Amino acid sequence: MDGWQIDSGRPAPQAMPRRTLFMQAGEWLVVLVLLTSFYVKSEQGQDQPTPYDIMMAGTIALMFLLGLRFPRSLGWPAALWGLVVIGFGIGAVNALYIDRVRPALMVTIYLIGTFLFFASYIYADPVRRFTQVMWAYTAAAAFAAATGVIGYFGLLPGTEMFTEFGRASGTFNDPNVFGPFLVAPILFLGLKLSRASSLRSLWMIAPFGLLVLALLLSFSRGAWGNLLLSGAVFFVMTLATSTSARQTMRLIGFGILVALVGIGVIGVALSNPKVSSLFEERASLTQSYDIDPEHGRFEGQARAFRAVLDRPLGLGPSQWAVINNLDTHNVYLHVLVAGGFLSGLAFIAFLLMTLVRGWRAIGRGGPETGLLIVVYAAFVGHLGEAIIIDIDNWRHFYLLAGLLWGALLAIESRGRAPRAILLPRARASTAGVPEGAGFRV
Repeated sequence: MDGWQIDSGRPAPQAMPRRTLFMQAGEWLVVLVLLTSFYVKSEQGQDQPTPYDIMMAGTIALMFLLGLRFPRSLGWPAALWGLVVIGFGIGAVNALYIDRVRPALMVTIYLIGTFLFFASYIYADPVRRFTQVMWAYTAAAAFAAATGVIGYFGLLPGTEMFTEFGRASGTFNDPNVFGPFLVAPILFLGLKLSRASSLRSLWMIAPFGLLVLALLLSFSRGAWGNLLLSGAVFFVMTLATSTSARQTMRLIGFGILVALVGIGVIGVALSNPKVSSLFEERASLTQSYDIDPEHGRFEGQARAFRAVLDRPLGLGPSQWAVINNLDTHNVYLHVLVAGGFLSGLAFIAFLLMTLVRGWRAIGRGGPETGLLIVVYAAFVGHLGEAIIIDIDNWRHFYLLAGLLWGALLAIESRGRAPRAILLPRARASTAGVPEGAGFRV
């Protein structure tokens, strides 16, 4: 497998794939496209493609024309996503608002296509491309975060366009999407700081603090919980994959440093009366729109579940929000209502398969382990947040899933036996392992 031909199912060679001029140009194009992912604004209620979408569609087509192929081992996740789409189609047969079906299906198929592309792209050359993609994603997130902070505090004229309902939204329509977009880059910079070998690397504290501040100012309870859950998974799994006592202590030290930076940023922000007032309001676990007996989030979810039982084949995509005049605010119910039990069970099966195989891949170890933990932790955080919000149309969710699958398939192809992570193991088993190998990026 040289990265640009179809995978034959044999173990991947250890040698780096040969890179032609066209491949290098294609890689730079992918980086450029990801740098545009910070801009997701469009007219409210309209399915308008962003510059990222237009460029991504063209890039996917070009890369496959240049020879990029799906690895055969990607067949199961692709099949499960195919069942999700089929379920949507079956549910749409009797859809009340048929005009909404076609755009919704096209968006779903496009997003699944981005997942398959990123998985194939990373699988072909995992370490280098994974690192490139994460740096590009982090740069885009830093730019979006800067616009959100500038807009929230009104530091420049006309920047109020970067806020929504008094909350930082940056270059996104919704603060509740803007906040989660920043989670994976925060973890990535945390990983890089934990690997810092010189004082020069401490420049990353500045973008790290910016991202944390912007996420705070989004005042998205889901994003806050997402970061806490993702951060906990990241820290535990990096400790569990540590290969020496020295590495463990170093990680703990940098973890404390990162936590102090985050606490400092939040403390300074809360010293502002405007921030502290809204924070106090948003910090409540329930809001009036959560528990309203007629139009509350929880009541809407209960109605959605009853609708699934009444229509097990689904109502079709983009129907429930119009019928109910309220979104499900739960991606699992959202997929169930749209495509019935076929789509819902296939979607859940994909998520469970991703979690199990990702966990095993981390246990196998390898040069991608640190980056894989970052994406795995962010993925877990998003699945937790998905209980209270629909994430099925978030572009970066499919990016995270693609990165995760590309890396885990590359690790599986080497055929190394997984080890039991989060369980004690003899230090003697790490003999000959270079210091810090568990975090190499």
